[in-house]
Amino acid sequence: MLLTCMSAGSLSPTVVSATPKQTVTMWSWFTQSDMQFAVKAFEAAHPNVTVNYTYYNYAPQFLTALKTAAATGTLPDIIGLQPGSLTQQYRTYLVPLNALAAKSWGANWTKLLYPVDLKQIAMGNPAGNTNYYDLPLDSQVLGVWYNTQLFKTLGLSVPTTLAQLVSDCKVLSSHGYLPMYQGAAAAWQNENVYMTLANQNQANSFENAQLGKIPWTSTPLVNAMTTWKGLFTDGVFQSGALGDQGYPTGADLFAAGRVGMVYFGSWWLQEAEFPPPLPPLVVGMKGFGYFPFPAATSGNKPGAVIGGIDEAAGLTATGAKNAYAWQFLASIVNGPGTAAILNKGFNDLPSFTNAPVPSLAPRVVSLYKEQLALLAQAQNQRFYSPVVQTALDNALAGVAAGSETPAAALAKVQAVQSKQGM
Repeated sequence: MLLTCMSAGSLSPTVVSATPKQTVTMWSWFTQSDMQFAVKAFEAAHPNVTVNYTYYNYAPQFLTALKTAAATGTLPDIIGLQPGSLTQQYRTYLVPLNALAAKSWGANWTKLLYPVDLKQIAMGNPAGNTNYYDLPLDSQVLGVWYNTQLFKTLGLSVPTTLAQLVSDCKVLSSHGYLPMYQGAAAAWQNENVYMTLANQNQANSFENAQLGKIPWTSTPLVNAMTTWKGLFTDGVFQSGALGDQGYPTGADLFAAGRVGMVYFGSWWLQEAEFPPPLPPLVVGMKGFGYFPFPAATSGNKPGAVIGGIDEAAGLTATGAKNAYAWQFLASIVNGPGTAAILNKGFNDLPSFTNAPVPSLAPRVVSLYKEQLALLAQAQNQRFYSPVVQTALDNALAGVAAGSETPAAALAKVQAVQSKQGM
């Protein structure tokens, strides 16, 4: 923008340059309605900056857009990431954030993170590489969300064993409801269920398999894959689950009261904060409750919940040249943007322990605090290697479809991991 004025003693105009308008670009699957609060807060504090945020559904839209942009050199300043395999897949396009984070939050900033989150931001780095290429926007813990009103109407109790879960699902199906909705067409939901089952059979078995401490063909992991198959054949998951998506279909049906249970994360709490009109069950979370996945083996107890970073973000090489890109990223990681999201929108659990408690409906706040307590003890749910992740995704799909046995499918995963030198 150019301003003109008359200089003293002259009728000739003098051209004065105003501060040029700057733009920050970001792509993610972070909820648009929540991110807008952080964007407005940042733009109000930086009148010369415009933040262009582009929302995508994670799979396949976001993953496809990211792959295409990387191949064509058109990545935005900031990209949404999952820690581990996705970050490693795009690591060469990202810049280390250690020094920037220390400058913004102090030398001991990592002590403010929940333990599982701190572990995950360096997952999959090559040996000796201590850089952080992603930082958490929010965190999650996984578990079973259920329709409390529907359970009450049908006389169902919260299941604590797999047998009770199967029984509840049969009752739900017999009354015309979808039992436990599984969006098995998208790998992320399958991964979460399987790693939970694996950790029930042996604590940290999913993590230890990734690190090469136990083979993927070990008994706890094969048993978990056998249980996984049974969730389809025993009617725990809805008919046709292999062709279904958790979002938006499963979430919409659950909010509408047509589904008994879903295996989602703490992000389900955000439904209560969406703009009206909301489905009656969602208002204040009055129609929903949470419980850990029932013990899959006789005598077992539900294992520690899995969780950690839900969504992270990194600064691309392009973004590193834009000073405002880091400022906006820092704001939404642990700053004014975080507070704006928690207090005005709410997306999920924070990743920093010094985050403010959001002002939400009483029941939502109660569930929120319960989930935070679980996050402090959560086990890792992310992958170190993208190729191992793909191999497990294929194994889960094959076993669910009946085209492979649990042992044979996991032998293929082990073969892929062995090629990685682990």
